[in-house]
Amino acid sequence: MYRFHPSVKWTAGYPDRQQIVSQITQLWKRYGLQERTKFNTQVNSVRQDKYGRWIINDDSSFGHFDGVLAAVGTCGDPKMPRLPNQEAFKGEIFHSSKLDGKTAAGKKVIIVGGGASAVEALEFVVHTDATSTSVLARNHLLMDPENLLKRFFYRDLEDLAPTSDGLFTETPMVNSDIFHQIRAQKAEWLRGDIIRFTEEGMRFRQRAKGVPKGGPGREIEVKADMVIMATGYERPSLAFLPDECFQEDYQPPK
Repeated sequence: MYRFHPSVKWTAGYPDRQQIVSQITQLWKRYGLQERTKFNTQVNSVRQDKYGRWIINDDSSFGHFDGVLAAVGTCGDPKMPRLPNQEAFKGEIFHSSKLDGKTAAGKKVIIVGGGASAVEALEFVVHTDATSTSVLARNHLLMDPENLLKRFFYRDLEDLAPTSDGLFTETPMVNSDIFHQIRAQKAEWLRGDIIRFTEEGMRFRQRAKGVPKGGPGREIEVKADMVIMATGYERPSLAFLPDECFQEDYQPPK
């Protein structure tokens, strides 16, 4: 997981939540991070004093530091787009980050989105015994960057495989469990564009393979009692850093 902490051994091809949390906990304890961490503290500014040391929030009680690492990641606040006629839907709507304590038992579920958050949401839905799950995605199901393992992963699911647009032009998923769920008929992956909410689900324009986003397709209604918006996150702000940190060639992480 970390180059300075190489003793990670996963028990499967893709680690599950328990394995990841376990490794982080071991690292946390090994390096004594509990005593080095201050929780529930929003950083609004960092600046250097006259000696070149960094001060947090203009409050020297936090300490004086020789350097600052802005490790804010790429996921900020949840993106929660409002879709046409959303107020008409009679079921529940959640962002994929708000599923703790929820259950999909006995429910028909729609997952909006086709990235890593959608796969995570699908695992939640399947493991809480949903009646059915439909993933509504604008694009194909991308497992490897250049179809290098197409025959291995897709096999009978050729229609979900991407057309080749070049090496590393898109971000692949890092969990093949979705193929097992589709083959077991516990989930379906529908490529197309959302038209609007209805009282009982969503109107959806299902596109054939190779038809671009927004292109023609067959209009269907997908029933649901619960909709999970796996629509990602806003980029975290780096506004707390001084302006001089952002030089002309600066590019945020993708």
